[in-house]
Amino acid sequence: MKTTPLLFLSIFLFSVLLCEAREAPNPVLDINGKILRASDKYYVVPLQQDQGGGLDLTSRRSQRCPWSVVQDPAYWWGNTIQFYPVNSKKGVIREWTDLNIEFPDISTGCPESNVWTITGDLSSYDGSHYITTGGEIGNPGEQTLGNWIKIVKTTNAYKLMFCPDVCNYCSYVCRDVGISVEGGHKRLVLSDVPLEITFRKA
Repeated sequence: MKTTPLLFLSIFLFSVLLCEAREAPNPVLDINGKILRASDKYYVVPLQQDQGGGLDLTSRRSQRCPWSVVQDPAYWWGNTIQFYPVNSKKGVIREWTDLNIEFPDISTGCPESNVWTITGDLSSYDGSHYITTGGEIGNPGEQTLGNWIKIVKTTNAYKLMFCPDVCNYCSYVCRDVGISVEGGHKRLVLSDVPLEITFRKA
């Protein structure tokens, strides 16, 4: 029996799709077991209620703009967040995939966007890496290195991690996203102690 070109093409396409399906990282799930999607908004809250509230933005006394990403001290859910995968055509949010993160519903009065970015020298291992507003969506590469965050599965929930794949030649230190208490605020920073989080669809 001869293999026709159409049969060969069908087998080839099936093999490609099968490989892609096997290599795709697991989707991130919310607290109800539903897949996170780029078109939806979510609340990001700590796994343990005694760890503080959800995520929000606040200005600093010494510098009004850009705003800092913090845990809300009063509101458990915090403010809504939206995720943008590095491949804008992919609607599912997956583990270990570079993402931009934005607060889409907050008005800060600042010129910067509400997209997250990381301050400081990303190639050094110090305590100056705060997460603030002022990033941009898309445009992966050296100039946007600090704008990319991954969601990583933990034993009980998830954590956020800075370890981008958008620049092969860039120098940086992979670190988790944790909390630093300063001036009465729990600010998000790069840390050795991750903040474990869960997601709830808004």
